[in-house]
Amino acid sequence: MNYEEYCKSQDFYEIFPSINGSLFSDLDDIAMKHPIVLHEIQQMSFKSMSKLNTVVTRGVDILLSTFGLFISIIPFLLISIAIKIDSPGPVFFRQKRVGKRGEIFQILKFRTMCVDAERGTGPIWATTDDPRRTVVGTFLRRTRLDELPNLLNILKGEMTFIGPRPERPEFVYQFVKSMPAFDRRHEAKPGLTGLAQLKNGYDDSATSVYRKLRWDAYYLRKKCLLFDLSLLYRTVFSVLRGEV
Repeated sequence: MNYEEYCKSQDFYEIFPSINGSLFSDLDDIAMKHPIVLHEIQQMSFKSMSKLNTVVTRGVDILLSTFGLFISIIPFLLISIAIKIDSPGPVFFRQKRVGKRGEIFQILKFRTMCVDAERGTGPIWATTDDPRRTVVGTFLRRTRLDELPNLLNILKGEMTFIGPRPERPEFVYQFVKSMPAFDRRHEAKPGLTGLAQLKNGYDDSATSVYRKLRWDAYYLRKKCLLFDLSLLYRTVFSVLRGEV
């Protein structure tokens, strides 16, 4: 199902303005301030990978995700035990995200919050000092280990190692309403990490959403296997230094 079809069948987006403060009005303001840049992104010709590069990239995804899952058996076990001891609820957390061509898929992560964290609020951005996080969840978020199960999404072909980070459909629906160019991020398969994440970090404001879009557009213009491998290399060292 496409994210637009999904959101129109829900009422989540009617709650957003009261939950996320001025986020969407701020996005509207940014769109009014940068119409030329957003128009250029909307009309931009992105680089399409050759069939050979596509096959090789998929092969690399399968090999690296399989290897990553194999060497993560013990960390998976230890993290699972820690989560079960720390708080009641399942070890894994499934959440709808927007993939290539706007199609929705279920992303898999380690659970970092209490069960039913969004009951009564609907979809809402996580914050740095989010009170809904568990003790173990805070550590997993800080070290990005909560995203380790994303390797299964990569193995299934729903994600790749490098690409625009997938957003939740409820947020994408609103972002595209304010900035139609945001939809162009979905011309590539979503990634475990990417240029925007290395340069911009995680979203915390309307400005960061706009910057992410610009970095993702730049990546889509330059996308190739060597560029992806260089970003993967930079990501590993950034994680080890605690910069991502």
